[in-house]
Amino acid sequence: MTEVCAAVIEFLFSSNPPTFRIEAVCDLENVASARVMEKLGMKREGVLRAYMMHPNVSPMPRDVYVYALVQDDLAPV
Repeated sequence: MTEVCAAVIEFLFSSNPPTFRIEAVCDLENVASARVMEKLGMKREGVLRAYMMHPNVSPMPRDVYVYALVQDDLAPV
């Protein structure tokens, strides 16, 4: 998954018109998804409370981490 996401990020940041910010969210308990985003260089920006429904986990909206990567965060190639 990390390799696929890295390719999508590279494509988006080099597209025309360019993308300047990429965001993603994951459930607080989804450690694997959080690790993927961190491996991609995304920064955890905070928690969105009662943000997203996950019917297979709970009938109530759940808290999520919000991650983002901005073009300025990338090291020059």
